Amino acid sequence: MGGVARNHADALARLGCESVFISAIGDDQNGTFFRQQSHRIDISRVKIVTGKPTCTYLAVNVCGNVKFGVVTCDPLLKTITPSLIEKNEDALQASDFILLDSNLPVPVMAKALEIAKEHNKQVWLEPTDIDKVKKVFDTGFIGAVTATSPNANEFLKWAKLCNVSVHPSVVDSADSVLELIEKEKTKLLLNTSIFVVTLSNKGSAVAYRNNNGQLEFQSLPPPLQMRKVVSVSGAGDSFNSGVIAGLVHNKSVVESLQIGQECARLTLQTSLAASEAINPSLLH
Repeated sequence: MGGVARNHADALARLGCESVFISAIGDDQNGTFFRQQSHRIDISRVKIVTGKPTCTYLAVNVCGNVKFGVVTCDPLLKTITPSLIEKNEDALQASDFILLDSNLPVPVMAKALEIAKEHNKQVWLEPTDIDKVKKVFDTGFIGAVTATSPNANEFLKWAKLCNVSVHPSVVDSADSVLELIEKEKTKLLLNTSIFVVTLSNKGSAVAYRNNNGQLEFQSLPPPLQMRKVVSVSGAGDSFNSGVIAGLVHNKSVVESLQIGQECARLTLQTSLAASEAINPSLLH
């Protein structure tokens, strides 16, 4: 079972965080399966829609990497409106962190970011796909995003949207990405305090602000050797969840990144979107 936001909700719940999921499912067999498998997550705010199929995703996995993906989400996504977000404003207001999935329609993302900004909440944006990076810029609330985690292609698109000219080879290494971010930090980082660029088997490039507000840079190795990878699906979501859980539990950014690495390592070794081995002890 997958879905970007659901993967995060699951991994966060496994880490012992109170995880509230706001979304929609169909009144069908897949929707029933989702409800049966979500006992760790608060799904009381998930809308059940009659006559629309629950979102499904088919991935073709070759040697641990997703080569092709087929998604059927549009019919259900169109039923998620800004009013659903407004109805659940109390949950956003009470949260420590909001995870925003870029699969959502722009008006829905805009409403979530507007509420987050109003209540001064931290927002982690998951771009999800190169073609969806632009969505958050179209909301008019890009400044409400405090953390994000694009992959290599999504980062190149992000840079273009920020009017930063880059050569595609910049994502060939974490060091070259960090050099670019340091050079163009004002344009690229916007209002984010954590900016992670995941580079598959090249590791990750991380720019973050320390407790004094100073910008620091760190390159992370791949969480697991490629020959040991079962599937990459969900690994990035597990990484993000580990970082978020660490920060919520008052860990430093460096400590939180290591928790994220361990969560990703565990998920990379399974075909599940969030490893069953992820548990609260990883925070200690």
